[in-house]
Amino acid sequence: MYRFVIRELKNRGIPDEKIWVSLERKMKCGVGKCGHCQINNIYVCQDGPVFNYEKIKNLPEAI
Repeated sequence: MYRFVIRELKNRGIPDEKIWVSLERKMKCGVGKCGHCQINNIYVCQDGPVFNYEKIKNLPEAI
């Protein structure tokens, strides 16, 4: 769903740094030890769960 919302926001001229997304991942430990919420080098439990689109736009697994 984010894919379509982000596309519409970009069509309306909203810059990437003004777009925020909340990533939903099942978190087991919540402190980055288990790696269950890891997307490449980002840990949703520690670095998020709300991310600026500018930071995650190159992570197709996230969107």
